[in-house]
Amino acid sequence: MPQGLRRALVAAAVLGGALLAAPAAWAAEKPTAEDCLACHADRDLKRETPRPGRPVSLFVDGAALKGSAHGGLDCLTCHTTATAPHERLPRVRCADCHAAVPGGLAGGAHGSRRAQARAPAPTCTACHGTHDVRPAAALSIDTCATCHAAQVRQYRESIHGTSRGRGDSEAATCRSCHGAAHGLRAKSDPRAPTYHLNLPRTCATCHADPELAKRHNIAVGAVYQLYMDSIHGRAVTRSGLLVAANCSDCHGAHDIKPRTEPTSRVFRASIPVTCGACHAGVLAEYVQSIHGREAARGNAGAPVCTDCHSAHQIRRTEAAPWQLDVIRECGTCHAESLRTYRDTFHGKVTTLGLARVAKCADCHGSHTIQPASDPRSTIATANLVATCRQCHPAATPKFTEFQPHADPTNRARFPGLYYSWLFMTLLLVGTFSFFGLHTLLWLPRSLAERLGRRRSGAPPEP
Repeated sequence: MPQGLRRALVAAAVLGGALLAAPAAWAAEKPTAEDCLACHADRDLKRETPRPGRPVSLFVDGAALKGSAHGGLDCLTCHTTATAPHERLPRVRCADCHAAVPGGLAGGAHGSRRAQARAPAPTCTACHGTHDVRPAAALSIDTCATCHAAQVRQYRESIHGTSRGRGDSEAATCRSCHGAAHGLRAKSDPRAPTYHLNLPRTCATCHADPELAKRHNIAVGAVYQLYMDSIHGRAVTRSGLLVAANCSDCHGAHDIKPRTEPTSRVFRASIPVTCGACHAGVLAEYVQSIHGREAARGNAGAPVCTDCHSAHQIRRTEAAPWQLDVIRECGTCHAESLRTYRDTFHGKVTTLGLARVAKCADCHGSHTIQPASDPRSTIATANLVATCRQCHPAATPKFTEFQPHADPTNRARFPGLYYSWLFMTLLLVGTFSFFGLHTLLWLPRSLAERLGRRRSGAPPEP
């Protein structure tokens, strides 16, 4: 029967026309896909709803249906009660075939009461489609964007999203971090891969692989191992502290950017604010210090948190190894001060690996460092006695005249020390020169005298 004639007959039957034999014939025989498409292939076929002016389309794309995951099924497989002609059909129950899925879905974020109360609620068709059913492997971030548009927008601009856009199949997608959609859980669920305590292990699926780091030119290949041994990593994995920083606290979640981009949370100029989200008290001190003011002015040489504490392998500042290492870190900018410090008793003791003597932070402070001319500085003249008394309780103003960074070669700034150094140097050089020459002149005579004694048979000198 030609499609147009079939459509006309069905339409006439629906309208209650004179062709009374048609309903009996349809009722006796179940409709096929061709029978259904006789009407539903019409793009203008719609059904009115309680909301005036908002009809629902009843169009079914036959080509899309045939190319879908359900392409080999008949319409009645899902629409089991369908007859022709018919009024509104009952909602299709996907669980009739996919019995194992609803249990997982109900236990996840998409099946929760809160999610189902939203409009539109997460349903099978929201992700998989209706007649153009897509298998799970074919779902993309565009599917997630139908409900999570803001998050997907951030993801597309992130380093993961841009890498995917360039054709990198190893870059993380929604499923890489959140897991499969049916079992997807809210980040507040302790079983979720994105739960605060689980997230480092989730990121490690990629960022603990040195070979992957090589393929994608990631500077730090063992970043997960470094983090796990840091104060943050131990607090998360060993102590279970939800307030300890994990990957997303520093790098972001959906909006992860390379550290070279100004919009990145780990861009050099943004690091103090990122760390200050947890360490608010330290940030308040740092922004008032000479380092913080220079960094705010755009001075790329001004130290930020990661210069002293590192990025992923942050250690406790009370530990002696860190206190000794940070001296060298200060010297990367203050090379001359480090050289003169190493010449002092304090510097020589720290070189031997002992941390009980004064180090840079003991005198200058750590986050509150100010120039000596600033009254707030710990090395300002008015504060110097109190600073020295931290280690030397009996310190007096006379005691503070000690020069911890004195340079004996600087005659203009330290004339007394310069001339003392010059005198001692000349004395040392003169003494070694005189007695060295004396020894060289005496050596030939001594050898000749010893040889003469041996030839004459005289006993050797005692």
